[in-house]
Amino acid sequence: MTACGNTPPQLIHDDTVPEDLRALADATWADFLSAVPARHDCLPPPTLHAAWELDTRAEYEPDQMVLTVRVPGTPATLRSQLIHEFAHHLEFTCPEHDELRSPFLVAQGFPADTAWFTGDAWETTPSEQYAEAVVELVEGRRTHQGGIHITDDAIDVVRVWGRGP
Repeated sequence: MTACGNTPPQLIHDDTVPEDLRALADATWADFLSAVPARHDCLPPPTLHAAWELDTRAEYEPDQMVLTVRVPGTPATLRSQLIHEFAHHLEFTCPEHDELRSPFLVAQGFPADTAWFTGDAWETTPSEQYAEAVVELVEGRRTHQGGIHITDDAIDVVRVWGRGP
């Protein structure tokens, strides 16, 4: 089920998500959607799950369209994690995402045919760099980027693609 007409896609919360995280996640989802208005039609509603124990800070399960964040966390950290996982949701649910990949790769200094989901490490995986570029698009430049350098050109590629023609 994707967004219809002028109704933006909604974020679903399961019963593990406390009220304060719900409020933060809803505001963060709205900010994310503002950055990608041309892509609302290919975004089915994801489900947010909160976990007190998780090996990573957050993760996205594309088959279930569930994103999990580890709690507790600071609002700023949780926002960044949510945006990062929202970006993965978009990449897995939007067929037009393929149009973004080659220009993004080139803007990041990769050959245009670089494998999207493969890298020597998390930091060198294009999919992860894309998700961090979305965080920077929504939040603005950050001082800490998890060891990933995102070029201004890469952020511009994501901005233009998200806004559409």
